[in-house]
Amino acid sequence: MKVGIDLGGTKIEAIVLDGVGKEVWRRRVRTPHADYTATLEAIASLVMLAQQQAGVPLSASVGIGTPGSLYSMKGSPVPVMKNCNSTVLNGMPLKRDLETLLGCAVYMANDANCFALAETLSGQGVDMFDEGIPETVFGVILGTGVGAGIIVRGQPLIGLHGIAGEWGHNPLPESALALLPVTEKGRACYCGRNDCVETYLSGPGLALSYQLRFGDVRSSKAILRGVRSRDEASLSIWRMYSEQLACSLSYIVNILDPRLIVLGGGMSTIPEIYEGLAQRMEPYIFSGQFETPVVPAKLGDSAGVFGAAWLNPE
Repeated sequence: MKVGIDLGGTKIEAIVLDGVGKEVWRRRVRTPHADYTATLEAIASLVMLAQQQAGVPLSASVGIGTPGSLYSMKGSPVPVMKNCNSTVLNGMPLKRDLETLLGCAVYMANDANCFALAETLSGQGVDMFDEGIPETVFGVILGTGVGAGIIVRGQPLIGLHGIAGEWGHNPLPESALALLPVTEKGRACYCGRNDCVETYLSGPGLALSYQLRFGDVRSSKAILRGVRSRDEASLSIWRMYSEQLACSLSYIVNILDPRLIVLGGGMSTIPEIYEGLAQRMEPYIFSGQFETPVVPAKLGDSAGVFGAAWLNPE
């Protein structure tokens, strides 16, 4: 059995998978607000329920998907959390504290890695490849923010600094920036840099593109409605967004050359995002042809907890 916990900003979800990766038990509770100790206790309570109700052994290890990364700071023997939008976790030795509280091994990765791992082992990676799971998968989250995870031979790539796959905080490629007037560039990102991919390809980034060009505040949903009603202003912004996405993804293909690209998050549910995407990407790719499938996620908001469970090697 594999136990996974998805630690989110608003909810904590637990799952138990059987030996072939099928769900046998699941529970969800609200995340305690700005309370680190209460968060630890909520996770422990879910693990105890899994042990009591699903027959999970007391010594079984647990996989945890987190909203940030675990990082070993220089001079400190204990890894701590960083880059968490649930800021109460930042700087805290979450893995050590959970292992002490639960009395078992804890395996941890950020939510984007868990998303990519879930889609590789329980989602599109299983559905699309009869010969076995794809060797390399790039899993993208396009939502309020932009993130990504890299899976190589069924394992998440973490990296030296715990930031492998942080595609959203690379600059938008110059070939895409060159298509914009000065008034639509220079976007400040919360990370302290300007013109990160996230400031263009997130839902708020799409809305900002419309506002900067037309001086009108519209949500990404309103822009999409305009696209579907053939409103020319909305169409022009959507064409620009599509080109920015294609250009940004092509850089990943040139570096990683993944077998599969899976898009998740709210923006990924828009069917129009896939129309002509491969053709837009092809001119930027260092190859005579482009054959990598770019597909929507299968598991939706369940991906995080499935991925957390798959972190568990037992």
